[in-house]
Amino acid sequence: MDNREYRAAVDAFGDMVYRIALNQTRSAADADDVTQAVFLKLYEKPPKDAAGERLKAWLIRVTVNECKSLWRTVWRQRVELREVEDADMPAFSEPDHEALYAALGALPEKCRIVVHLFYFEDYRTAEIAAILGVKEPTVRTRLARARKLLKEQLKEAWEDDEPDPEPGTVPSYDERRPCSC
Repeated sequence: MDNREYRAAVDAFGDMVYRIALNQTRSAADADDVTQAVFLKLYEKPPKDAAGERLKAWLIRVTVNECKSLWRTVWRQRVELREVEDADMPAFSEPDHEALYAALGALPEKCRIVVHLFYFEDYRTAEIAAILGVKEPTVRTRLARARKLLKEQLKEAWEDDEPDPEPGTVPSYDERRPCSC
């Protein structure tokens, strides 16, 4: 891989690698470190068939592995995750976005990466399974578990915003009267 191809890969996939790293580490500084390590690995030893989607999948796999190795370091074992993530929580204009970010951060790591790849990177479950090296039913199970956990965590945040409908009615979303089914 020459310098021009390397620069094109960084331009094309740099934001994606950073988003995945931020999603996994929950810290901007750690995400920067992981992103730098991933692209350093790409520069030092690029994959043999580094083209388009294969390069993208390789970068995602390396990013996930770098995030895992970050949490195995001695320093990370001494610092609690809460201490790190509270300082690096981004500011959101909407309180719902902050609740969603916190709920995503509370998901187990295996579920969090699957949710990120499915919803934010627009991968299908078969592609996620190939990237992560797991079976497709495993990916679907992790997605279902993550959705269930998110529903439970966000239920309280959004229940306060919605008015209670009359008993025995279903609210209408086209601004007409509630339907009593």
